[in-house]
Amino acid sequence: MGSASSKCSGDSVPDNFQTTQSSPAEGYEVNLTSRALHDLVGPMNQVCLLSSLMVGKYRGRLDDQADVLLNFMEDSARRLGVLLGGLEAYARALRSAGPRSRCDANDLLAGALGPIQGAIDQSGASLTHDFLPEVFCDPRRMCLVFGNLIDNSIKFRREVRPEIHVSAVSKDDAWLFSVHDNGIGIAPRHHERIFGVFERVHRDVYPGAGVGLAIAQRIIERHGGKIWVESELGRGATFFFTLSQQTFSISNAIA
Repeated sequence: MGSASSKCSGDSVPDNFQTTQSSPAEGYEVNLTSRALHDLVGPMNQVCLLSSLMVGKYRGRLDDQADVLLNFMEDSARRLGVLLGGLEAYARALRSAGPRSRCDANDLLAGALGPIQGAIDQSGASLTHDFLPEVFCDPRRMCLVFGNLIDNSIKFRREVRPEIHVSAVSKDDAWLFSVHDNGIGIAPRHHERIFGVFERVHRDVYPGAGVGLAIAQRIIERHGGKIWVESELGRGATFFFTLSQQTFSISNAIA
């Protein structure tokens, strides 16, 4: 497979065509998030720097209780950095919309693998896919969707080789994509919660800020689609999302 954009045509329509325009509420969310990041990054960097200096200077030189407090401060500063990094990724994904064009989803999937190749190699994951259709989308954002879903499958794996399969079928004037894995699974009571920003079911076990699925959901919704999961604990998970075929057909008609 080629790069994510190697088979994206120049036939595009304005980004506000067919339910693609951000709502005023979404615009407010992006602006609020960007302002919050701007105001938080400076103090966060200072806290992390001071934490590092104090730990380096005083760890092992005071009593045991002081070391416990220093370790807690160091871990809290690290966690704060992870959360703000996640918030920055979330805001960037929301505000950096690109033009939409006709793209080969096989190439989008290939383009999504570059940033997570290290995780794929380290886990020994097996990734397979059916032949995927052409879709009308923002290719950079759609690569994020594939990448975040596959990265999620790798992160929440069992102690066996991760097996991930991507497929798509035509259903009700839409393409129904699925990303299936053999991971630890998700209890039904968490199926909606996991798409929230900073929502993490296994907070003390798995790393990350908890924004990957939230980013995927926002991107799919801005493309007029839906995303959901079907899963049970210990039985893997299948994430589904839809992309309209109607927009693609209309873009062909006006191209």
